[in-house]
Amino acid sequence: MNLVSMALQYLTPVLVGKLASSLGINSTIANTIVRAAVPVILGSLVGKTAKPEGARGLFDILAKQDTGLLGRLGTVLGTPQQKTIAEQGSNALGSLLGTSSLGSLVGAVSKYANVDNTATTGIIGMLAPIVLGTLSQQQKSANLDAGGLAKLLGDQKSNIASAIPADLSRMLAGTGLLDAITPKASTTPAAAITPAKPFNGWPWAALVAAASLLWGSWFGGDPAPWAAVPAPPRLMAGATDVSGELDTALKSLHGLLSTVKDKGSAETAAPKLRLAQTQIERLDTAAKQLPTDGKRILAGYVAAWLPVITPVMASVLANSSAGPIVKPILDAMRGKLEALSKG
Repeated sequence: MNLVSMALQYLTPVLVGKLASSLGINSTIANTIVRAAVPVILGSLVGKTAKPEGARGLFDILAKQDTGLLGRLGTVLGTPQQKTIAEQGSNALGSLLGTSSLGSLVGAVSKYANVDNTATTGIIGMLAPIVLGTLSQQQKSANLDAGGLAKLLGDQKSNIASAIPADLSRMLAGTGLLDAITPKASTTPAAAITPAKPFNGWPWAALVAAASLLWGSWFGGDPAPWAAVPAPPRLMAGATDVSGELDTALKSLHGLLSTVKDKGSAETAAPKLRLAQTQIERLDTAAKQLPTDGKRILAGYVAAWLPVITPVMASVLANSSAGPIVKPILDAMRGKLEALSKG
């Protein structure tokens, strides 16, 4: 489960475009605000629920959420109803975080996206019921009480932190909004970083492994395999968020490959792997529409993913019963990814 991705799935390029149009800004800027603000809102809620009274306050607000809104966003955006819902969302978020903290959030995101506060306020107001609605769905489906809700958010620390752009995280330093998910340098002793065995065939992967171990020491528990991969850059090819969609695809691919252990599991995974191959090929085609600088930035981002995704591919291919079944698919995907990493 990844709450950031679950909330963002409702914000399709078409809907973000409608939201941008209603506020008089271009869709690229709106997308920047959306992808930056959603994890920040969730990160601030992690800190809010760290105390029992905060968890109870969020629990009470979630009980009032209209989760049906998530399915009818297309009929709301761009209508007079949007303003009402955005105001209600801002009020709900303000009651949870405090007016001052909400202002700090809006100000930092506005500065990060290089846009005025009015547009950011309008977008964050609409994001609030989407994020809260996503949380409400999970809380109700699992029948969580306030304590369970706090644990749900706490378990998402690494996912949330990795989705927040580094520049924005620095802008929010000192506001208290991200204290619950941002490590304090003084509490992380150098001895906690242990040498890591490099991935076979990737001489610089030891750095990735070491960074992942450090991530685990900050947030507790096992780090995600891609913890050291930076947040995807904002690279739009028409309505396609090339790097964002590639990030989601590679995380799903990594999880899928981890389930392939023998001939049976390879045969089960093969149809899904073909879908992943199609998706990567589609994004490769979209990437060709990027300007030269965009292609260069994307290449660096894909290069950061290679030492994470390639070893798990190699492990599957080395399996004598599973490898032959999926080899053509994996070879094709690896070829596309290596080409993308070269720009």
